[in-house]
Amino acid sequence: MSKRISPADYLRIRKNIVKKLYAYGAFVHGHLLFERLRQGIPSHLAGFVKQVLDDLLKEEIVLFYKRTKHGDAYQLNIKKLKEIEEIII
Repeated sequence: MSKRISPADYLRIRKNIVKKLYAYGAFVHGHLLFERLRQGIPSHLAGFVKQVLDDLLKEEIVLFYKRTKHGDAYQLNIKKLKEIEEIII
């Protein structure tokens, strides 16, 4: 049986991911690993982080930075700064 995420929880995870990347300054030169993005998310919602991150990648708000020896790294798309700031407000 597949569990579904509520729209409110989806938006909360989305905002959390974008806020972390923004606070870290992960734009052109900075990046954060997937594990760091999962931290701070309640355990019952942690399984949905990848789904939300995939949606952010499709929207090109978040970009794949590169695969490191520690895992996949992500950064924000500086060209979408206005949309990013709307999400975190």
